[in-house]
Amino acid sequence: MPESRSPDAGTAAAAPYRAYFLLVGLFALWVGAWGFLAPAQVARALPWTVPPLHARFIAAMYLAGTLTMAWSLFARPIAAVRIPIAMAALWTGALLLVSLLHLDGFDFSRLQTWFWLGAYAVYPLWGAWLYWGAGARAAARVRRPDPALLVVAGVALVLAGALFIAPAAMARAWPWPVTPLLASVYSGPFLAWGVCAVMLAREARREARQIVLAGMLAFTLLALLASALHVKLFHFDAAAAWVWFGTLAAAGAVLALRLVRAGGS
Repeated sequence: MPESRSPDAGTAAAAPYRAYFLLVGLFALWVGAWGFLAPAQVARALPWTVPPLHARFIAAMYLAGTLTMAWSLFARPIAAVRIPIAMAALWTGALLLVSLLHLDGFDFSRLQTWFWLGAYAVYPLWGAWLYWGAGARAAARVRRPDPALLVVAGVALVLAGALFIAPAAMARAWPWPVTPLLASVYSGPFLAWGVCAVMLAREARREARQIVLAGMLAFTLLALLASALHVKLFHFDAAAAWVWFGTLAAAGAVLALRLVRAGGS
């Protein structure tokens, strides 16, 4: 008799998944490397120029995405990549929407603008198609929700909503100088992290939680590093700076503990 196989065994190694992880990961690495290592030249990767702290903060997001896509590239069970695909599809879809709402902020004479819009038009549709297939093969195994991850999700979703709905007000409240356009751009990653934190909080399988937990932890650590490198831009006589560093540190502690648990036997 033929060997019995789990319905989700090995399917993450299929070519469409591998190609998606590779292309999205290379794009994220391109932006992340320029932004973190050479922030003054981040316009080589982005359609607009941003100050060094913003370049490194954006790079923290993209380097975390690089880690998520790289780990997914070598994963085999489809359950392991279901949430990473959701994160990538939500992130890129939200950034496409923000970009379309702020086309006046783009310079269409630059190749980076067309590459940005083209990538963010393709990646969310491709990701949604893959997620549909992943969900059909490896639906979530629900557990009692993790309260700490739900708190992380709530903070991220509230922040994403505020950044998208009221970017000008959030720009005034942000702990360092930011434009309304960048405030809107930041809403996309926070939306993806918030939704995926809800998924993580309810997912029972350890292998289904590891990759995104590692990516989210990488972002918090890199964001803390970027902030520390430009700490002079923060005004600690106001609450926003303390909330910023405190929230990142607390989220990092929660994510690190959950990642250790997910990697246990």
